[in-house]
Amino acid sequence: MKGESSQLIIGISIGVVIGVLLAILAFFSFRYHRKRSQIGNSSSRRAATIPIRENGGDASTIMSDSTVGPDSPMKSGGRNGLSFWLETFKKSNGVSVSGIPEYSYKDLQKATSNFTTVIGQGAFGSVYKAQMLTGETVAAKVLATDSKQGEKEFRTEVMLLGRLHHRNLVNLVGYCSEKGRHILIYVYMTKGSLSSHLYSENHEPLKWDVRINIALDVARGLEYLHDGAVPPVIHRDIKSSNILLDHSMRARVADFGLSREEMVDKHAANDPEYISTRTFTKKSDVYSYGVLLFELIAGRNPQQGLMEYVELVCSLSL
Repeated sequence: MKGESSQLIIGISIGVVIGVLLAILAFFSFRYHRKRSQIGNSSSRRAATIPIRENGGDASTIMSDSTVGPDSPMKSGGRNGLSFWLETFKKSNGVSVSGIPEYSYKDLQKATSNFTTVIGQGAFGSVYKAQMLTGETVAAKVLATDSKQGEKEFRTEVMLLGRLHHRNLVNLVGYCSEKGRHILIYVYMTKGSLSSHLYSENHEPLKWDVRINIALDVARGLEYLHDGAVPPVIHRDIKSSNILLDHSMRARVADFGLSREEMVDKHAANDPEYISTRTFTKKSDVYSYGVLLFELIAGRNPQQGLMEYVELVCSLSL
């Protein structure tokens, strides 16, 4: 009897000790999760003050198709230009307001072999492939000298473009403003433009799954410009030559900015509403995106009869 009583006391004691340990464990677990929740709420409040919203999983975390070297000939510091930009970008949760590196004209002149490496030509100027001293490859867009954009307007555009970051945009990583020369530096897209893949005989025909992914990528980029950026950005010139492809054949929207208000390339995909009102709206981009979808499906250039198909479909839908 006495032995049973002792066993009972020992069992109760062990149960009490285990209960106390479980209570302590539950208490510290509660405090840990509560602290993490407070940190998360604090981060959310800080993020709410950022002027550019991130579009969920589409917000960019790595922007470059380029390689990064150990140091960079940046006018403003001497640190790695692209690495510094990426570091600033990471610290600010995908938004860079004032940390865009400024390069000297001399550095860009060397990187482009005295501006002989042309990879594109447009109404706003020429685009050159630039091999920086750090080893990274970028695209340098030299704005036309007859542009009406002044120094103040250019720097304002750089500041605003530097705040736009998305995996489906060709992001700005630097600039040059020296002696009246204005140059924007973007990530280099290894596969070139969508138009070259649709119409050039040097490329294999695009597979249907690739075309679908391109259409989705462009839609996500436009959605960010329209609904994710603050203030919203209207591209004004969506077309296959302004859609660039990276090494994985994923698409990014290129050639957007304030200077689009000054000059827009005349092409057949202009919104009829714009033609009548001379005012660009989000609808203008959506219309041009629809024409781009026709290009992806039919493989025909808007200048070569594609618009006849578009007008036919529009008439049938009425």
